[in-house]
Amino acid sequence: MSKYKLDVARDVDTDEPGSYILNLPRGFRFDDEVVHVRGFDTMKELRQSVKTDVIPCDCKGCAQ
Repeated sequence: MSKYKLDVARDVDTDEPGSYILNLPRGFRFDDEVVHVRGFDTMKELRQSVKTDVIPCDCKGCAQ
């Protein structure tokens, strides 16, 4: 599977200032646990996490 590429318009919700929610698309998850959504305090933290923490996912939900 290909490497995840951040699409801010599609994948990031900003409900309030200083709150960024990354919703990974099907086929990707965070490497430390099988979760597809994570919150961040800054866009810098979010972008760094995308570079180091996002991996391909083959969980039941992604495999469908």
